[in-house]
Amino acid sequence: MEVNHLTSVLGADRPGPKPRISQNGVKFRTLCKRCNNSALGLNYDLAFNDFTQGIKSYLTSSIKLPSVMYVSGKPGKIARAVFGHLSAVGVDRFHEGDRSDEMMEWFLDESLPMPSRLRIKYWVYPYKTQILIRDSAIRDLRAQDAAVFWLMKFFPVAFLVLWDSPSGYEYPQFADLARWGNADPEAEIELPIYLNSVPHERWPEAPEDHSFLLYGEGAVAANARIKRRS
Repeated sequence: MEVNHLTSVLGADRPGPKPRISQNGVKFRTLCKRCNNSALGLNYDLAFNDFTQGIKSYLTSSIKLPSVMYVSGKPGKIARAVFGHLSAVGVDRFHEGDRSDEMMEWFLDESLPMPSRLRIKYWVYPYKTQILIRDSAIRDLRAQDAAVFWLMKFFPVAFLVLWDSPSGYEYPQFADLARWGNADPEAEIELPIYLNSVPHERWPEAPEDHSFLLYGEGAVAANARIKRRS
């Protein structure tokens, strides 16, 4: 994969640095062994992969799909996988405090309900570019406040993590893993996939006429590297 800062795919005028090459997918050497191997690799990622592969199997089939389809999944584990992988974006990014401590405890202890300040929206993403954004802000001029968000997008699904649910950023057209935040982590639930609510490829990371966004270094875009003949 060729990994660039997000602004390189948003049409920024100034050319960015040379892309970083990442073998076998986008990787960050930032998680400890316990989180990466035990929590993610041997637990949450199994449910996460089953869910994404279930969506992919529908999208790549020849059957006629309804406006709403359902894919079986474990929302508590899927949500923790999304949070764990986005936590890996960037180096030395952990911040102590009420929010960080609460999220760390929830990530490591499956008996805890999802924190009430957290929303994880998801939708079908039928595009090739992978997007990973951590600790960014969006300001919709039609809303009173800004919203802090994390974002993960890859074929076939996108996840938008929103903090504290400010008014104007509800996005009711998408399903929300927080709906099942108190469910048993081992429970298999039929999770809805809304096929009539697929936004354009650069939503929400590209500013619109009524919004602007702020990014840090933890905002990257990745595409499959094109092998060039010598």
